[in-house]
Amino acid sequence: MLNVRRNMKQIHLHSLLKSRGCKGLAYSVIGLALLTVIIAFIQNALTTNHLMKVTPDAAIGNPKLMEFAEKRGAPLFRTHCASCHGEDGKGNTIFGVPNLTDRDWLYGTGRVSDIEKVLFYGIRSHNPRGWNLAVMPAFARPVPSVTERIPPMTPGETRAVIAYLLKLENRPAGGTLAAAGDMIFHGNGGCYDCHTADAKGDSAIGAPDLTDGIWLYGDGSPAAMFESIAYGRQGICPAWTGKLSLPAIREISIFVYSLSQNVGRKK
Repeated sequence: MLNVRRNMKQIHLHSLLKSRGCKGLAYSVIGLALLTVIIAFIQNALTTNHLMKVTPDAAIGNPKLMEFAEKRGAPLFRTHCASCHGEDGKGNTIFGVPNLTDRDWLYGTGRVSDIEKVLFYGIRSHNPRGWNLAVMPAFARPVPSVTERIPPMTPGETRAVIAYLLKLENRPAGGTLAAAGDMIFHGNGGCYDCHTADAKGDSAIGAPDLTDGIWLYGDGSPAAMFESIAYGRQGICPAWTGKLSLPAIREISIFVYSLSQNVGRKK
């Protein structure tokens, strides 16, 4: 009987030690996991601080910062930008949403700082620091523009301008009609004022290049061009200042920059 009691005490002590050992191991695992989270948090905070201390365009010269910003910017882009630009960033020509992967930039030259400005202040977003100048008039209406004194165009004049634009792209166009369109483009139509005399556009205000075969709205067909000239275009991009944190805007900007740089490598 004494031996049985002694054995029972030994079993109880062994079980107790084993139980405490398991708890100790569990606490160690939890502690290690917590330490890992804390270290990752500190590292992210330090890298974010570094990212915000350099200029937007300087960040692309630092592979570590680029990788960090791209990784964090991708889910932010999907959450806040993909509903218009698509998850692949290729836009939507039906609604005039720019393709962000083709290096053809409507506003600015594609630098991170240019992209960041669009994110901060928007396009025709009613933000005083946004891009608000390039509003395509509706030439089929009696008053094409509410801000500029521009005469309307007849359907025949619109077709003449289209013929001129087709000629600029080396596409089939009637010579006489294209010549008439040239006169309208550089004359009373006032198209040159935004799109410039060579029709290559002005990225300082967001006027598209009309010679490169890349179209913001539609497929570049005469019918699509007629729609734009007759009824006007004025797309909007919201201003994200005050809605997203400064690091988030920087991270999305760098991610968008990376989309255009990956052309030909990841498509």
